[in-house]
Amino acid sequence: MVSWRKIRPRLDLAMPLVLALGPVVIGLAWGAYLDDGAYATFRWARHLASGHGLAGFTAAGTQAVLRSPLYALTLALLARLALPLPEAGWILSLLGWGAAAIAVYIAGKEMDRPVAGVVAAMLAVFGPVVVSTLGTGVSWAVALAGFAVAASVKRRWTAQACVLVVLLCARFDLSTMALALTLLILQWIERRRFPAWLTAAVAVAALGWGQLTLRHVVPTYYPLASTATEWGHAIQRLLGESEFYWLFLPFIGVGLLTVPRRASWLGLVWGAVAVLSGGAAAGAMVTVLGLFLAGLGVEWIVRWVEAHELVRLDGVALAVSLTLVAGLPLGVAQVSSLVQRHQSRPVVRQTLERQAADWLREHSEPDVTVLGSERVGYLADRATTVWDGGESDPEELSNLIVPLTRDPPTYCVSFRSIAWHSLMQTTWFQDGYQALQQFESPYDATSPFTVWGYRLRSFDLGDYQPLHVHFPGGVDWVAYQYGPERIGPGDAVHVTLFLQVSKPVTESFRTIVRVISPQDGAAWAQRDMVTPHNIPVDWGRTGDVVAEQFVLTTTADIPIGAYELNVSVAAPVSRSLLPMYRRDDTAPLDRVTLGYVAVPWQGGLDAARRVGAKLGEHVTLAGYEAPGSASPGTGFDVTLYWEPLQPPGDDYVVFVHLLGVDGQLVASHDGPPMEGRYPTQAWLPGDIVPDVHHIALGPNIPAGTYHLQAGMYRWPSMERLPVWDEDGVEQPDRVVVLQSVEVR
Repeated sequence: MVSWRKIRPRLDLAMPLVLALGPVVIGLAWGAYLDDGAYATFRWARHLASGHGLAGFTAAGTQAVLRSPLYALTLALLARLALPLPEAGWILSLLGWGAAAIAVYIAGKEMDRPVAGVVAAMLAVFGPVVVSTLGTGVSWAVALAGFAVAASVKRRWTAQACVLVVLLCARFDLSTMALALTLLILQWIERRRFPAWLTAAVAVAALGWGQLTLRHVVPTYYPLASTATEWGHAIQRLLGESEFYWLFLPFIGVGLLTVPRRASWLGLVWGAVAVLSGGAAAGAMVTVLGLFLAGLGVEWIVRWVEAHELVRLDGVALAVSLTLVAGLPLGVAQVSSLVQRHQSRPVVRQTLERQAADWLREHSEPDVTVLGSERVGYLADRATTVWDGGESDPEELSNLIVPLTRDPPTYCVSFRSIAWHSLMQTTWFQDGYQALQQFESPYDATSPFTVWGYRLRSFDLGDYQPLHVHFPGGVDWVAYQYGPERIGPGDAVHVTLFLQVSKPVTESFRTIVRVISPQDGAAWAQRDMVTPHNIPVDWGRTGDVVAEQFVLTTTADIPIGAYELNVSVAAPVSRSLLPMYRRDDTAPLDRVTLGYVAVPWQGGLDAARRVGAKLGEHVTLAGYEAPGSASPGTGFDVTLYWEPLQPPGDDYVVFVHLLGVDGQLVASHDGPPMEGRYPTQAWLPGDIVPDVHHIALGPNIPAGTYHLQAGMYRWPSMERLPVWDEDGVEQPDRVVVLQSVEVR
């Protein structure tokens, strides 16, 4: 018969080797699917290894390094040795899970609970898959926590202190600081004193954490509702993968009853802090704690069966048999979870992300920005706005849209998810991005992965203009931007309105943007859209500014002229216009004019007579066309070709006069340029404005020679603009003398 004394030395040699290699074997079989959070640390390590120092890095990378400084520095050293970081981080985290399993096994032995140690350690071997921390230093934090507990059980206080210091360097967050403080309290209970240098280290760490939270370098804590949701999702996911996880509850309950009262109270306090603080390290340590409690439950059952001699086996055979029978359901839960996750092919998703990143690295400049996962950003080596696209919470989407509309990323890498679908339905995305490349696989439910490129549009190049308009509902228009100022028939005008909320908006409204003729009010382009259309209705914090973009495509038969670009606001259902108010003005408005867009004349001046006279400071009469003769009772057209030197500030009226030899007016025509279709305040430098005026002659006009002249005046003062000829000589009567006309 085999005795425990003979089997134990062999078990002590074999178990650490099995536990160390188990996670590595599972990880190699599973594939290198690393946690998203690992890539922020990889990016920082690569940044440091390239000689750029500690400054000038992203907030996400800084937080990752502050949480795992020792791990990050180790990766930086490996990067200096030219080792590929994702693969190096993957192997390091697998070895960490092996060390964690060994620590659990040793803790069980030190507590004189060998069965609990073996069961919990074997269950912890599945950690790389069950706990999503591959590529991070979390597994080493779990291992160090286990070694610290084992040292505390054996009252090896110096070893405990050293391990706790290394633990805080390996993982620096609320859960690890709470664990260090808990074990310090345990040491005080046993020895009635604190170790001075370890207490000082924990105090310095706590003060440092407090300073970082006050400076908003790291988040203070996870909100309770958010943490509860996180734990709830994790539990639902596990139960969805395997119903056998329900069997952990009775074993954990029995295990809790076997823990000494003093240790149980300290453990409950630490567990409460870890659960409330949330995060990857807390989740991993709480999970391993649950595995150890389940192992303690198995140990108690084994000892109870042995004590009551319910099975006719002796020695090692009895212990091994009972351990296998009691621990088998727990092992089935872990294995079934592993199989369930493997069916989702997570490694395929990482392959698709790598393909998208390779495409970006080949087809984009190094200074572009990308919206996507941290993994894509690292592999593409591009600055990244990190968004995993896994949640479709309206508040999260609103918080994402606000900065993106102000500074759109050059590229987006999307996949199939509800959150990405919601983002891509916004007008901001649809008007601004076009699909460039897709990567898909039949083995991944989230494919295709699509690379989207930002379309640089004319209004992206202009400056924002202030706009102080408010209307009922808690929304103010604070700025606008539009372009281009010149368009051709069928071209589009892009308009951006910047809205600022003074209180949460609970009801949408309709924004109507139109391109209309100032002559008759006819609309040549219109966009009528629900606002806000980029984010959900119950949107925005007070003071948030959101950019709302509109694209107005003109008709193909729009004639030459200048067109008003105006905006109105309507009720969502009745479409009745809502009143708007300018700053410090109580008079309501039904529309606001943003400016003008012009359909310029494309002809030349080959047939025109050149003039070159300057009117005022803004306008030149470049040339004109007029007949040399006419008959009584008929009429003739005079075409004036105006060339603006700079945008006029006012609307001017043009006059064309026909004078007799005695200076008496015999015929004339006054009116705005192009019969009001091209007002002067819409003129743009470099354009030529053809302006036709019809001169009607009376039937009784005497035959003879008449003089044709033209000019401009302000309305309603009738003050003429001063005139200088092409030589710079100021002209009398403020007119441009054109030519003579013979009436026959």
